[in-house]
Amino acid sequence: MKTLYISDLDGTLLNKNAKLSQYSENIINELIDKGMIFSVATARSQSAVDILKNVKINTPCVQLNGVLIYDFSTKEYIDCTPMDIQTAREVVTILRDFDRMSFVYKFDKGIVVEFEQLHNPTEVNFFNARKDNDYKGFRQVEKISVSDEDKVIYFTMVDSKEKLQPIYEAIEKVSGAKAVLYHDNYSDLYFLEVFSVNATKANGVRKMKEITGADKVVAFGDNLNDIDMLKFADTGIAVKDSVEDVKKAADLVIGSSDENGVAEYLKKVFDIQRAGF
Repeated sequence: MKTLYISDLDGTLLNKNAKLSQYSENIINELIDKGMIFSVATARSQSAVDILKNVKINTPCVQLNGVLIYDFSTKEYIDCTPMDIQTAREVVTILRDFDRMSFVYKFDKGIVVEFEQLHNPTEVNFFNARKDNDYKGFRQVEKISVSDEDKVIYFTMVDSKEKLQPIYEAIEKVSGAKAVLYHDNYSDLYFLEVFSVNATKANGVRKMKEITGADKVVAFGDNLNDIDMLKFADTGIAVKDSVEDVKKAADLVIGSSDENGVAEYLKKVFDIQRAGF
């Protein structure tokens, strides 16, 4: 029986400094060499590729919470689930009504990110950490617009929960959009992320299961955007420092991200379960 092990990054596989420890990296590489099918499902896009550059990942991965599937071997996106144009325009209208435009991700054989302004130091850091990655463009524009030719895939912004909550509630009423509001792992602020209702981590992992030919899925997460993935998995696992709703949705709680919880679990169970591969 083939098992796909798939992990969220921030707050789950990565430590509090947004780094993959050398210890975890060594264990995961050792287990991949033994035959483990391992990948990640993350809200990140190309920044995830740089973080995992020394990991011998032998499968594609899920990016932008299920919007994209990226192939490490070919360095290309092999699947994309965009928003329909009308839905994207409705989201832009809501953001205009609240006077709080976000980063807008568009896809054209690669990712183009547009923004009008940076609203706080966390968004400045978000931009600086990603602007030099392998995007087709990460650019400031005078006014965000959505043309009939645009393939809009993602909206993301960082701010206080008080500012983002009413925007989240308004977007949740748009039938074609999926909104997720969750605490940032590295600040006191919150992320609001919006994408197609058909693009979730669960759907991304479902596609990964088909791609890898796996019979079962073991998934690891820590935040609200991981819940649907943990519920889809045959075994959903939360790290110790997960938010409470994630722990409640999980089948099992393991060591924290700073304790290399995912790697320790894999080290403990892989050889035992390997006999069923």
